[in-house]
Amino acid sequence: MRGETALKSGLEKRVADELSDGGRILVSRLQYLGDVILTLPVIRAIKQKFPNAKIDYLSRADGAAVLEGEPLFDRVLKVPASGESAMATGRLIAALRQGKYSAAIDLYSNPRSAFLMWLSGARMRIGGARRGRRHLYTHPMTTPPTIRSAIDHHLFHLTPLGITGVLPGKPELTLTPDEKRTARERLGEFGVSPDNGPIVGLHPGGKWEVKRWPADQFVALGKNLADRHGFQLVVLIGPGEDVYQKELRDGLGDRAVYLPTFPIRDTAAIIQAFNGLVISDGGIMHVSVAVGTPTVGIFGSAEPDIWFPYERYGPYRAAYIPIDCRPCHSHECSHVSCLRKLTAQMVEGCLIDVLKGARPGLTDGDESNSA
Repeated sequence: MRGETALKSGLEKRVADELSDGGRILVSRLQYLGDVILTLPVIRAIKQKFPNAKIDYLSRADGAAVLEGEPLFDRVLKVPASGESAMATGRLIAALRQGKYSAAIDLYSNPRSAFLMWLSGARMRIGGARRGRRHLYTHPMTTPPTIRSAIDHHLFHLTPLGITGVLPGKPELTLTPDEKRTARERLGEFGVSPDNGPIVGLHPGGKWEVKRWPADQFVALGKNLADRHGFQLVVLIGPGEDVYQKELRDGLGDRAVYLPTFPIRDTAAIIQAFNGLVISDGGIMHVSVAVGTPTVGIFGSAEPDIWFPYERYGPYRAAYIPIDCRPCHSHECSHVSCLRKLTAQMVEGCLIDVLKGARPGLTDGDESNSA
């Protein structure tokens, strides 16, 4: 055991020296858009510690798409989708080997990601200490139970690199002037302009019912925002979510404009042009925070202190109600009371708070809460 400790200590020093001298590091979060966004503070922490290091990122298509063009990355690599040829996987492995990585950090740690980290040939491989795959890492990590937020969980994986005590910060995406200009032009085509008053986005989509705030509540909220406050409303959807947009269109009519689905970075730029966004817990919620738009994230079965660790950084608010059965982390529920009992008036209060830049807290006269 003493020899193993010395070996790892020597490895850590060697890797740190290589990164200081411009070596290359691979960071990976294979899937889920929001989870990829939540890893961005890790990238900034690495760059602060090793400003000369080159950083590559490995993810599936949606994660790779949102990160392409980010100046912190030397390369963004995409994992082939299921059904793609074996040649595509072979090309990815060749690209990984070409990286000659000093270190690789796996922030997903499923069997496929662990195997890819091992195939990369990285000298140091950091990942979760889970089942047999832990043996594919030089540094399997067990996160202490006292660490709650996803951002802090990811930052803990930097310990073998000597990066500790980092102030987390929020994720940040960097949009180009062209992306911002195109977003303004697209909104202008729908008659949406900052000259006509504050712009508020509504995003009713979501993969699971336990994360989707009911459409009738979105409609009630939209009517309040348009009729009482005079806000311009823009309804967004993700791929395959037309049904949710139709539900809002049927209820809101011409109080809102309804955008088609755009590529992820185009969507990010459109959201950045908003004064605020109300959205159910999901990947685009994290994108909204990362581009700096005041955001109200609506939570059902999940825990905001893990998945919405943003309120200390600015105008970001988790809206939820404290009922006995939440958080349950379930993807199925027969009553979804955690969402159905969260009213439009409660969420409206949260939105007005963030638009005013108010400190997070309970809205007078309602039972909404924030982590």
